[in-house]
Amino acid sequence: MTSTEEAESGSSRPDEPIIVAMGASAGGVRALQTFFSAIPADTGAAFVVVVHLDPDRHSELPAILQQRTGMSVVQVKGRQKLNANCVYVIPPDRRLEMVDHEITAVAFDEPHGKRSPIDQFFRSVADRLGDGFAVIMSGAGSDGVVGVRAVKESGGIILVQDPAEAEYHSMPRSAMATGVVDVVLPVRELAVRLADLIRLKRGSVSIDEAPVDEEAVRRVLAHVRVRTGHDFSKYKRSTVLRRIARRMQVTRTDELTEYYDFLRDNADESAALLADLLISVTTFFRDNDAYEAMRKMALPHLFDERDPSDVLRIWACGCATGEEAYSIAMLLLEEAGRHDLRPPIQVFASDLDARALSTAREGRYPAAIEADVSEDRLRRFFNKEGDGYRVRQELRDVVLFAHHDLLKDPPFSRVELISCRNVMIYLDRELQEQVCSTFNYALNPGGYLLLGSSETADHPPGLFRTLDRNARLYQSVVKAGEKPRLLPRLLGPIRVREQIAPIGITTTPAAALNDAMAHRRALERVAPPSILVDEGHRVIHLSDSAGRFLQPSGGALTGDVVDLVRTELRFELRSALHRLFEQQLPSLSLPIPVRFNGKAHRVLLQVKSAENGDTGEPRQAVVMFVEGEEVDETVGRSDEHSNDETVRRLTQELELTQSRLRTVREESDAANEELRAANEELQSINEEYRSTSEELETSKEELQSINEELQTVNSELKLKLEAISRAHSDLQNLMAATDFGTLFLDSSLRIKRFTERATELFSITPSDEGRPITDFAHQLQYDDLIKDARAVLTDLAPIRREMKSRSGKWYDVRFRPYRTVDDKIDGVVITFVDISERRQVEDQLRESERQLRELKKK
Repeated sequence: MTSTEEAESGSSRPDEPIIVAMGASAGGVRALQTFFSAIPADTGAAFVVVVHLDPDRHSELPAILQQRTGMSVVQVKGRQKLNANCVYVIPPDRRLEMVDHEITAVAFDEPHGKRSPIDQFFRSVADRLGDGFAVIMSGAGSDGVVGVRAVKESGGIILVQDPAEAEYHSMPRSAMATGVVDVVLPVRELAVRLADLIRLKRGSVSIDEAPVDEEAVRRVLAHVRVRTGHDFSKYKRSTVLRRIARRMQVTRTDELTEYYDFLRDNADESAALLADLLISVTTFFRDNDAYEAMRKMALPHLFDERDPSDVLRIWACGCATGEEAYSIAMLLLEEAGRHDLRPPIQVFASDLDARALSTAREGRYPAAIEADVSEDRLRRFFNKEGDGYRVRQELRDVVLFAHHDLLKDPPFSRVELISCRNVMIYLDRELQEQVCSTFNYALNPGGYLLLGSSETADHPPGLFRTLDRNARLYQSVVKAGEKPRLLPRLLGPIRVREQIAPIGITTTPAAALNDAMAHRRALERVAPPSILVDEGHRVIHLSDSAGRFLQPSGGALTGDVVDLVRTELRFELRSALHRLFEQQLPSLSLPIPVRFNGKAHRVLLQVKSAENGDTGEPRQAVVMFVEGEEVDETVGRSDEHSNDETVRRLTQELELTQSRLRTVREESDAANEELRAANEELQSINEEYRSTSEELETSKEELQSINEELQTVNSELKLKLEAISRAHSDLQNLMAATDFGTLFLDSSLRIKRFTERATELFSITPSDEGRPITDFAHQLQYDDLIKDARAVLTDLAPIRREMKSRSGKWYDVRFRPYRTVDDKIDGVVITFVDISERRQVEDQLRESERQLRELKKK
């Protein structure tokens, strides 16, 4: 039994509280306060609150929540039993884990910043308890995404705060993006709905104990088949009933007949039930021991002695959201790196759920995958994107995703390895055998099959041998060069096994086998020769003496019984098989002359169904050959001479009719052959179309990604442009506000920018920007101006001079290197500060001092 089955079957017992797992982060405290204010204190459930806390600070969350609810609120310390009508809060720097109906706080294995406490607790609830409730509230990031999918897979119900109401909507939106959310409401309405769901769950009877209205179940499944095209009538009954019961809780319907009415009146409910039945949930390297066994026992042999041009084809069936397919692709790429010659690798990943395939194609997963994927693989095969990861192109190019129905569609052929984990457990025994036969047909000789922990490839017997029983790793027993296998009949059983009621006689297995063999030999001696065929006219089994009536046509050998029997019997046999399979009528032919060793014998053909008459349309037939006495040809000839003209005419007409029938049959055979060839070509074109569609989907994703990147770059450029505009405005205002001249020159002493006051000394205009300063005369009595500017560029040392203009004004001239933000020298900045007043004051002071000294001398 898988963890999913264990969780579903191990749902809350009457004496145990229902578990409500709640996750929140930024903005979550306010949402939790509102929630516990609105929900009754006597629901009978145990609420476990997991939030992101500062690992170094004491949490006051229990006291905060206690003010809003009449339930007891405690912080989890150590291991303790969960009680109804209690609230349990995560402590700082710890994660919570479920063990049966006890909760414990344990230390984190991951460093701070890489922790996902909500995902870890939700997955623990799903693995241990199953069908509880998971609630996601306000928070940043995507913690809880993996957890809600695990809870949904185990039969739980997912509720999410309306992102429009959430203070931080990232966590609610991420949970909704998984497609597994059942209820999205504002917090107060969410609390009311949850209380209602808990009441319905506590009042419901276990699906294994309650009487089931089989007619209502049949009508529900028939409606789903009509609306979605998927038939679940042969899926495991207990699983189907549990999924229907879960939807009944969500839709608040008490009886199957009520739910059928709701299903019929609400078009979206068929898709919701289909999503529940498909269970498109998985994780990377799920059951790591199985992947390790495959890596050691199967993958190395796939690369041994392989032609480098021969594509290595792998099929991941039931891939859900792609984690399993990508896991296998990672192992293949790692194994390819250990070999000198690397063949092309193609992993076909198929599933029924189109929404899950869309997620798989996108290849983007939450940060919680860090718990399942090693650090080395994260670095090699993933790119960090925001708060999640996206698969690298190297890995994405290996996997081709396709919508495929394992029970209806032809399988991917000529594959070396098939992984189909936790799919067959949901099918009944008959479909499990069909799937195993399909896999055996699709695999190359000696190919490998990996199944789930509760699945087996032992039936039908003789198809696979076990390599590792614990890992459920099998290998095809077909060897290279053996007769090609026939594709099993899809949407039906491969064969009908004889079921013999046990007789109350105690015998050993060996004695029973001997008795059966003796009985069979006696039947072979007494019974007429016979052949067992299916509804496609293919031979399933021959009796020992049936070979006398076979005479295959020339050319390639086929399995069609009509092409294998003697020529004289073919027309009558084809008609009899058609009558049985199309009209359900057995037949016994008139005597047919058949030549054996040159002598004609009368042979009667009897065709009957191989099944009981109450099983519906026959799927297998028994063809029996009853051989009569030898035909006396001498008597026939004398009788022929005695026939009158009417008999001869009727004989000629009969021969002509038979000739025409033979012609029609040959034309029909040729047309059928052409149709088979056309069908094969269409299948090939269909596969190419799928491949092209996948490539187009990938191109679309790449274009979308590029578009998003361009939008991001465009936004950044807009921000930079705004910053530059502001800086330019600031610079213009700064230059206008300064009351001195400034001249900006580049490294070639060309004018880059100048202030208005600089035009008093240089005859320059804005149109002169870019011209050398040496082209312009200036008003200063300063012949070394250009020389000093070049000296600053060379020595990078500032220069300061006081110079007089030709108009008699004095200027403080300063030269400084122009430094960029990268600390590179890209020119010279020259400032001209008018110091005429200062010089005039200094001259007056000197004159006053001179006059004062003269007065003192007198």
